Amino acid sequence: MLKTTAIIVCGLSMAITGCASTPVSNQEAKSVPEQRVLDHSLSKKAGDESGEVIIKRDSGFGGSACLTQIFMDGKILAEMDTAEKFIFYPPTGEHVFSAWPKGICGGGMVEIPGVVKKDGVLIYRVGYGSNGDFGIYRTAF
Repeated sequence: MLKTTAIIVCGLSMAITGCASTPVSNQEAKSVPEQRVLDHSLSKKAGDESGEVIIKRDSGFGGSACLTQIFMDGKILAEMDTAEKFIFYPPTGEHVFSAWPKGICGGGMVEIPGVVKKDGVLIYRVGYGSNGDFGIYRTAF
């Protein structure tokens, strides 16, 4: 009985860890297709009063059955699939960036603040941790 319990616990641990997503580099991530960009107003740099934001969705099994909706200041911008990136050029200043799994995938809306600076680049990643938590994080990847 003890051996069976140990096998079950080991199997569950491996399954949970297997659901964690993996960061992708800017070069590896594919751009979100045009049909899933829902707001094109920030698709081009607006002179000196804008910065650059890159939001990437991790690769891996975690949440792969659903798209992730990306928001800025409460306005939906795009829907991302795994291993995709969305690059946009918001006005300088403080903003709130949000992600929300669309459909049956677990996790609610998550948000993170960011200060957009002229000629600056903010990079975020969206994904699932090894415990299944959905999140949006600043990243160096």
